[in-house]
Amino acid sequence: MTEPKAELKKRLGYQDDQSAAIAEAKQLMAAAGHANGIDGLDFVVREVASFKLWSQAIQAMLQQALNVKTNLRTVVESVWFDDVNNGNYDMAIGAIVSTLIDPSDYFNTWYGKGGPQNYSNWENEEFSALVQIIDTEVDPVKRQAAITKAEMIMEENPPLLPVAWEKINDGWYNYVKGHRPENYFGLYNVGRFDTFWMDK
Repeated sequence: MTEPKAELKKRLGYQDDQSAAIAEAKQLMAAAGHANGIDGLDFVVREVASFKLWSQAIQAMLQQALNVKTNLRTVVESVWFDDVNNGNYDMAIGAIVSTLIDPSDYFNTWYGKGGPQNYSNWENEEFSALVQIIDTEVDPVKRQAAITKAEMIMEENPPLLPVAWEKINDGWYNYVKGHRPENYFGLYNVGRFDTFWMDK
């Protein structure tokens, strides 16, 4: 989100005290006919240590706060992608990645109709129209206004629920040269070392 943290903290879901958000979630569940909770949701988890750990925490929080009971189903990546692409799950946890730190890359990929990482098959016409503006607008102020509007659409009708933005810190000896982490975006940008050399 581009919104300042102080503003975000005024909204449900971003506050340190989650009681108001939980109360609203209970009201929404009751309105949907699930006042007593939900039992037996299929929660498909990618076979990755962090996702397995996070899924257990999410499972416990859902049960404690909303009486939503899930069955964790840990699968290898190929099964995860097949099941998620085919809608064979109630909940899923995995990763989506981007090559650029720019909404024109990840808005289309993650949330656009038919996007390769739009695993929830989310679609919103107003959002899609804003993405067209974001992709072509050269005035930074107008472009930022379109990005903010697009973010607010996702706030009202979330395509997915982010668990975390991973920040991975690199460490290296001072005799390793050519390492430029300020140019990296995500761990997938560190797969090549052809510009590195040892000054020793």
